[in-house]
Amino acid sequence: MKIQLKYIAALVAAATLFVSCSSDDSTTVNPNAFGDAEVYFDNGVAGDALILGTTYTNSNGERLTINRLNYIVSNFILIKEDGTEYVYPKEESYFVISQENDMLTVHLENIPEGDYKKVRFGIGVDQQRYLQGETAQQSFWDLAAANEMTWTWSTGYRFINFEGTFNTAASPEDKIFQVHQGSNTATDNYREITLNLPTTARVREGEVPSIHVKTNANVILDGQQKIKLSDNLNPAGTGAAIMGGENLITIAGNTLNMFSVDHVHNGGSGHHE
Repeated sequence: MKIQLKYIAALVAAATLFVSCSSDDSTTVNPNAFGDAEVYFDNGVAGDALILGTTYTNSNGERLTINRLNYIVSNFILIKEDGTEYVYPKEESYFVISQENDMLTVHLENIPEGDYKKVRFGIGVDQQRYLQGETAQQSFWDLAAANEMTWTWSTGYRFINFEGTFNTAASPEDKIFQVHQGSNTATDNYREITLNLPTTARVREGEVPSIHVKTNANVILDGQQKIKLSDNLNPAGTGAAIMGGENLITIAGNTLNMFSVDHVHNGGSGHHE
């Protein structure tokens, strides 16, 4: 009996050692290896999923039927717990997120293996990149143009394209709204945000962590500062177009609270939930 107990104890010890080694192996970082990561943007409106063509009521008492939500995200940086930053190559760091075209995932390649606790990215296109000229960014310009994210070259990019119709209880007829956020000659409306990850994103060779970001489109007009579409009607009263002026500065401030990380899914070869 004693021999059997010793044998069982030896097996348990060996199994424990094996699990311990396997766990250590799974968390080991190879400083000479690289992996990929995904950032998935899950668009919503004040806690509800964004479904194009659906009507949402904001705190301004305006009922918005959203037909388009496109935006540019850029200049991705992954940050480790000790503050070490990996800056994604600038030439490859501009992406269009489009609800209507099901373009919701940013795929980042060849990232040094590591455990990352924060992600930083920009909303729009920074002046440094824009001033490099059309030739330097032709590929992204073409992508942005194909997704309604440009004006003319001299006036640059739309950082956010938010469109649909709206009405109020006092004015129940639907009116068109267009919110085209971007920089102009008066202001630079590019903004950057840093998001904490609830769990570490483990970048490893052959494993692709997916960072699930929740986007709240409601804050574009109904954030810390409020913008009423009904205050921006055209002279005919048939629609509201916000494409310049102080409203763009207000929107740029609101978008700092537009994103949050819901969860991180580690392992696998690229997915989102």
